[in-house]
Amino acid sequence: MLKLLPVLILLSAALGCSSSPFDGGEVDCEGDTCTCKPGPRCSGECLDEGCKLACTDGPDCDVRCGVGCELECSRLSSCEAQCGANCRQRCSDASSCAFTVGPESEVSCQRVGNCDVTCTGTCRVDCQNTGNCDVTCQESGTIATVCPNGSTRVCGQSC
Repeated sequence: MLKLLPVLILLSAALGCSSSPFDGGEVDCEGDTCTCKPGPRCSGECLDEGCKLACTDGPDCDVRCGVGCELECSRLSSCEAQCGANCRQRCSDASSCAFTVGPESEVSCQRVGNCDVTCTGTCRVDCQNTGNCDVTCQESGTIATVCPNGSTRVCGQSC
């Protein structure tokens, strides 16, 4: 058994997030993207760089991911996520989305009741057809700059 342990460790590391990034909900992995169809709640974590996660067609989603993460939340009651630097978060057709994103990240909220984003560094947030679009720049402790187009907010960068 001890001789098999290093092989098992290497195998689990090689599988990364695609093996099972979600600990709740029904999960379907295709290619390098894992989708969770929650019932009633989908939660998970994928800290591997470049992890791709999606939560669709359910009441709630709560995930944590690392650097370069891509998250898609759609047709949900709520979606909450924390990610590292250079991540892409998209939320559409939801009651509320709450994201905390690292530096150089981009967020898109479309047809969302409340879009609440905290940027820990530079970020760009685009809100289309949202009830509220609240973006906080954690580094400066201020509200994000609203760009002339009225839908984009930025922290630590120009419009």
